[in-house]
Amino acid sequence: MFAVLTLLVSANPLFASKLNYITEIQPIFQKYCYDCHGPNKQKGKLRLDTISTDLINDHKAAIHWHDVRSAINLGEMPPEEEPALSDDERRTILSWLNSEIKSAADSRKSKDGRVVLRRLNRTEYQNTLRDLLGLDISFVADLPPDGVSVDGMLNNGSALQMTGIQFEYYLKAARAALDHAITTTPEPKVFEYTFKKSTENKWHRKTKPSNRLGKEQEFIARIKKDYPETGEFRIRIRAKGEFNENTPSPLPRMRVMVGYRPDTEVYRKTLAEIDITEKGPHDYEFSGRMENFPLPVKGQGKYPGLVISVTNPYGGHPVIESLEFKGPIFDSWPPAHHRQILHDSVSRSGSFEPDYVREVVERFLPRAWRRPITDDEVIRFTKFFKVVREEMPTFEEAIKETLAMALVSPHFLYILEPFSAKQRPLTQHELAARLSYFLWSTMPDQELLASANSGELSTADELTSQVERMLKHPRSQQFVENFVSQWLDINALDRVVIDQKLHPGFKPELKGDMRRETFAFFSEILHRNLSAENFIDSDFVTVNSRMASHYGIDGVTAGEFQRVNLTAKNASHRGGLLGQASILTANSTGRDSNLIKRAVFVRKRLLNDPPAPPPPNVPELETADPKFALLPIRKQLEIHLHDPACADCHRNLDPWGQALEQFNAIGHWREKIVRPIHGKKNIELAVDANAKLPDGHTIQGISGLKTYLKENRRKQFARAFVSKLLTYALGRSLEFSDETLISDLTNQFLKNNLRVRDLILAIVQEPNFQSK
Repeated sequence: MFAVLTLLVSANPLFASKLNYITEIQPIFQKYCYDCHGPNKQKGKLRLDTISTDLINDHKAAIHWHDVRSAINLGEMPPEEEPALSDDERRTILSWLNSEIKSAADSRKSKDGRVVLRRLNRTEYQNTLRDLLGLDISFVADLPPDGVSVDGMLNNGSALQMTGIQFEYYLKAARAALDHAITTTPEPKVFEYTFKKSTENKWHRKTKPSNRLGKEQEFIARIKKDYPETGEFRIRIRAKGEFNENTPSPLPRMRVMVGYRPDTEVYRKTLAEIDITEKGPHDYEFSGRMENFPLPVKGQGKYPGLVISVTNPYGGHPVIESLEFKGPIFDSWPPAHHRQILHDSVSRSGSFEPDYVREVVERFLPRAWRRPITDDEVIRFTKFFKVVREEMPTFEEAIKETLAMALVSPHFLYILEPFSAKQRPLTQHELAARLSYFLWSTMPDQELLASANSGELSTADELTSQVERMLKHPRSQQFVENFVSQWLDINALDRVVIDQKLHPGFKPELKGDMRRETFAFFSEILHRNLSAENFIDSDFVTVNSRMASHYGIDGVTAGEFQRVNLTAKNASHRGGLLGQASILTANSTGRDSNLIKRAVFVRKRLLNDPPAPPPPNVPELETADPKFALLPIRKQLEIHLHDPACADCHRNLDPWGQALEQFNAIGHWREKIVRPIHGKKNIELAVDANAKLPDGHTIQGISGLKTYLKENRRKQFARAFVSKLLTYALGRSLEFSDETLISDLTNQFLKNNLRVRDLILAIVQEPNFQSK
């Protein structure tokens, strides 16, 4: 009999796996797990005694076993109140799970793990048209919002579908963009104005007109009727600062705003904001496009004309000596963005028009479609031009309609990588596009395309060189802002309304500074190639004068963000993401901290271990108990744990947020919790930030949580960060077949001390990134 078993096992690895499970693994699960996940009870809808052990052919079972492994690794299974696995039992189960999961993941590589076809999202579309046409104006105002994937990503192909209605929106946007890019009007008149004194402000009386700007004054330049409504403009301001050398204070800061439309949500818009660093008069120059600012409709209502206002948003006293406006400005006419499309050529007119159209198409299509084009494609568009030319009144109108068709082609709207039956390497130009949309959220530049044209881009050395160059380029700020916003859900800030009665010193503009602080912090880590462990805890912050004041950090006077080293005397608890006001405020109620939201943030965003959604129709505890607000936090948590509908989830969730109770709704450090009762009075409660985590560890506040994460969850955090960055880089949700890739990248990431730029380089060198 033993010989027969040996033969069967050696001939059938799957049978060997089941035999190992039956004799060594199943008894352990039966001993510790079947009471809660067996025939009589299925907590979390999980039944372990009937799950298939054929992970290779049963994808659903493989995912369940993956979740089981995570629960055991995290110390969540068995739960704390049940007998614990011995070290040998834990090693035995994890060894079996690791082996089976890896085998299943490897077997699915040929079927899964392929990047799906995806449309450009709104940000990518805007940036691509800007760089293609050489026009920095909004092209996406009328486009529908993007779908968000289950991962919280906005560049996930599965969430970026296209409908017939959306196509109409894109066609309208393409036509409008080309109307701006191709000029059909004569050279416009250039308007120039100089203001040496602030003019009267009849429409906005919150501040007083003045040349010396305090918190209640603004310098106003009003142009009543003769000004451009399109085109680039320039504003030059001569200003100086008044400084108190004896008392460190924020530098005088000048905010320049253009436009006035009180009938719209954004009635004026900031052009620029800059510190005044000179005691003597100094010229500051800014430029923009009229189309980007809220201009009044001439002849309607109380028409204010073009209003340019200069304010001082924070401290200090800028003094405005003069303001000059000039616009539209251009180097020649037609302007460069027109000549880039309709270039000078001997075949421009007369009987040579078909040849000129071909030239235009041959120049435009490769840039728009981000790849070389075929002769058949050129012929198709020249034929289309010939048809519409008979219907259009002018050559320019016909060529705009022709190029608009190129901008609604899948070759423009999608990051198009033609499907093949088997996984294949990307072409050089497909790789250039994937790289560019990963790191810049826009089309490849000429240097990247040149590398693709040469056939060298996919070589390891050239790819590394290009990535290093791209990360140093200002366009990489798009990667910082887009990835960080989606990874951390920074836009949740916009969904929180701050209670001004409870937080009277809070200014709405501070949300922008909070957001920029987190971007600047990520940039510091990225560009210095620092360890991602700084996201958990760091010995520095990146703040400007407003955020430093918000945190109680002295000595920061500039409005620009800068690195500030932390000491025991200057808010050392601020290091890392969990001490940043953007995270704390976004995960608050606007009145007080929100322990549950903050707990979910730690689990979901930092550890990639999101809790299960709450069951339907469970009432809020605040609603169920009218005296809930009077209770200390620990009593509130006990109510969660005594409610059967809440206990299972909140036992493993609440402690993560309790550790952050030392911060109030806007991220201020606090010694007392202040809560309003029925809007009549406030009560004060002691802060209790001590927590016992699901694995039994006891931590004390934010410092204890950060220490615990570094010492006990470092590998889990590393894997979570790898997974989020890989998801963003590939533009798709990760699948079971990515398991080996994630593990390999995580191990390499840990070996390299979690250096972020090194991880980016590792991802782009992976076959999964370079293949379709």
